[in-house]
Amino acid sequence: MTTRDSGDLTRREAIRLLGAAAAAGFLPAPDLKAGATPAKAVPIVRTILRDVPPAQITGVTLIHEHISAHANTSDPAFAWNRDMDLMSDEVRACAKDGVSCIVDTGHDDLGRSIGELRTIAQRSGMLIVAGGGMHTRPMYTPDTLRKTEEEIAEDLYRLAASERWGVIGEMGTGTAVPMDADERKVLRAAARVQVRTGLPIITHVSGGCAQCALDQVDLFADAGADLTRVVIGHLNDIVDQPAAAPLAIAKRGACLGFDHSGKPDDPRLQEYVRTVMTVLDAGYADKVCLSSDFGNQKYLRKNGGPGISMVMTTFVPKLRQAGVDEATLHTILVENPRRLLTFTPRT
Repeated sequence: MTTRDSGDLTRREAIRLLGAAAAAGFLPAPDLKAGATPAKAVPIVRTILRDVPPAQITGVTLIHEHISAHANTSDPAFAWNRDMDLMSDEVRACAKDGVSCIVDTGHDDLGRSIGELRTIAQRSGMLIVAGGGMHTRPMYTPDTLRKTEEEIAEDLYRLAASERWGVIGEMGTGTAVPMDADERKVLRAAARVQVRTGLPIITHVSGGCAQCALDQVDLFADAGADLTRVVIGHLNDIVDQPAAAPLAIAKRGACLGFDHSGKPDDPRLQEYVRTVMTVLDAGYADKVCLSSDFGNQKYLRKNGGPGISMVMTTFVPKLRQAGVDEATLHTILVENPRRLLTFTPRT
């Protein structure tokens, strides 16, 4: 019987640890055959059920939606969102409008259920990408307020692995200028996770605060994040000089989330079209992402509404009427979100 130093690993232990790291989600799975070289990591899109090659996403991706939310409340107002048959039918119907992938930007703060997302993906056949993170300071737990940036980053990393996040977010800030210190800490933690994993970040900007959107870009740049893989969200909500902040953000390299697009009863709908046209005319078609931030049962197809894919039936036709050609629409609806969601697991 031989002995070994406690610091040495047997081959079996080493394989077990490598396998655990791969299972955590951000390392390529090793080839465990004797003497084999681990397979080279390849670019993938991480969906809630499986990793898929980017080329498999040939249709539209809705970059910022909520198809599971408020699972942690018994409020009957949200009973519709917990009806798995209903939500699976509503998601399945999106394929009729050319949608092949939906990004759910919910998390615990919003009552998102990973189990519900898996069920909807399995029943609908839709590719669903799960996000995760923290919304805004009023929804932080006391534990979050006590923790350091590094500790929060580690928590987010572990959740991203265990819940199979394909994006980080939505990560939000309120309307405070300068930014709330705790929100700054949490967003910097998200940047750390992006650097570590390569996952994109999708944000929430509150109240149409243009300066808040610009401050998010400054924070991520300072924290070392890749701005080309950051989507600054809710830019539709900016009222004063609505195109100014999006243009400044695009110039910095970040992407533009016009993710409140598509509600047929929105009185500012035509204004959104003008703002997007201004961005396109400036040469930033490769920065635009569209979605509806779905969350109201009156828009369900079951209730006579346009459904989760309302951006395709309400907003995109208006862009066509304004002169946007099919090649540009393909860039916005297919290529931009697919590029954002594609990452190579880090070795």
